[in-house]
Amino acid sequence: MSSKPGSSKSVESQRPVPPVLRDVGKLAAGVASVSTGGSATGNLRNKYALAPGHSLMDWIRLGSSGKDLTGVGSQAGNLSVTPSELALHNKETDAWLCIRGRVYNVTAYLPFHPGGPEQLMKGAGKDATRLFEEVHPWVNFDQILTKCYVGKLKAHPEFEPEEVFKSEKNAPPPPQNNETVANATKEPILLPRFDWIQKLDYITIIFYTGNFSNPMLETTTRGDDNTHSIFLTYNNTIFDNEIVFAGKVHFPGRIKVTCETGKVELCYKKCQGSVWDNFGVLKQKARPYTDSLVQAKLKCKVVNKIKVNYNTVLIELERSDNTKSVVPLGKHIKVFDTIKGEEIVRSYTPVPICLFSKFRQQNYTTDNICLMVKRYPEGNLSKILGDCLTGDTVTISKPLGSFNLQEIEKRETFIILAAGTGITPMFAIILFLLERRIRKCQRLRLLFFNRTPDDIPFRTQFEELQREEPRFKVFHVLSQADNTWTGLRGHVSRSILEETIADHLKDTTYVKSDVYFMVCGPTIFTTLTQQLFKDLQFKDEQIHFFLG
Repeated sequence: MSSKPGSSKSVESQRPVPPVLRDVGKLAAGVASVSTGGSATGNLRNKYALAPGHSLMDWIRLGSSGKDLTGVGSQAGNLSVTPSELALHNKETDAWLCIRGRVYNVTAYLPFHPGGPEQLMKGAGKDATRLFEEVHPWVNFDQILTKCYVGKLKAHPEFEPEEVFKSEKNAPPPPQNNETVANATKEPILLPRFDWIQKLDYITIIFYTGNFSNPMLETTTRGDDNTHSIFLTYNNTIFDNEIVFAGKVHFPGRIKVTCETGKVELCYKKCQGSVWDNFGVLKQKARPYTDSLVQAKLKCKVVNKIKVNYNTVLIELERSDNTKSVVPLGKHIKVFDTIKGEEIVRSYTPVPICLFSKFRQQNYTTDNICLMVKRYPEGNLSKILGDCLTGDTVTISKPLGSFNLQEIEKRETFIILAAGTGITPMFAIILFLLERRIRKCQRLRLLFFNRTPDDIPFRTQFEELQREEPRFKVFHVLSQADNTWTGLRGHVSRSILEETIADHLKDTTYVKSDVYFMVCGPTIFTTLTQQLFKDLQFKDEQIHFFLG
């Protein structure tokens, strides 16, 4: 069990040091400190004995049974609920509540609530965000109530914003300074929720950034004390988290970012094995992610390199500034070099480090920068990277790109089109889609365009994944194959797309509008594919084109 974090209600906060409970290591994945045997609030006064058959596992089974827990049928997730409409649902037989702008029908959840129905009913028919933040802000409510999601709360013309989201009467006025109140009409910046757990030899720091927030992570240490800095960047904001540990730990720790829930875990080995009374002190603040930060150049050292095929290599880069970093899914970086006094810049999308061994999801997230580089005869920068040696220095940018992971949150069936090195953003996305737990990916198809069989990178690994994972299918399309090739031939075309989509939807209840497409490749490939999708009358919100 972990310490109980306080709520995050200002842009900068100093966390008090809570006492540790000796029974550690019981934090349930995705639901933080909720336990059916104790209090959902961390307050011993609120213990409630749940009836048999109403444990967390029973609730998960009910949610997976197919029963409509929203009460609104096919409109679930799409409704806009006004405060006056929300107020009508305030009975135990019809209980809705709102947390952070999301409205849930919690009627079915009342007997499963570890704090008891009475506590949950305190928020029925109203915006319960403040109540939730005061009691257990670290709980991943959206994961627990995902099957109860009705829609979003919208402002009612009868209500002023101050009345709908009013603070307590005796609460002190907000600080009036430029750092915390840039504009009175803006919503307050919510700091990432915090938690921690420990074992005898390890301590794990946990931040909750929000479902599908797809954060960038950077972490470093001063080296001369117990101070560690963890920078989380999402929603165009950098969240600075400075931790002074109660004891010494080894840096770097092991990092795991679960993009589906936004859970970020950093596990550090203690220098001396013991149970700490507390984790230390955490200080948090938020600041805008400005253009000057985006344009920063970072020095890296080549620490590993392997050959992929006759013209492609895989290289691993380590930051030279004692920083470990995690690149968000679907984002790319720029690589810089100077040739004859002229700066050369090219874009590359980092790939998972598991490609050095086996293309499978790993327990921990890549914290170095791994690049797949194809060596082009006319490409100055690709030749430099292709010929680099271990110990060489490479200059890169911070992550860039327009990919929004939240666009696929409610999608279940996918088709990926990649040409050549356009496969690079798809490696991590494929693993992510197959690992989703809350709303599982049901079908995933990859159309991979290359010239010859020798040009297909990681062909064996794709085929192994296909054998082990029945939801995943890969089809290679070659433009210059010899007579021994029995697979698809040619370039991307209307006929290939139509046949692929028809086969993808065969024997399912899905229709064309349910499919989400991701496309990456040379400019001529993406331009042609854009026109084909337009001719086939697919909507823009069904497709993402990765453009470097």
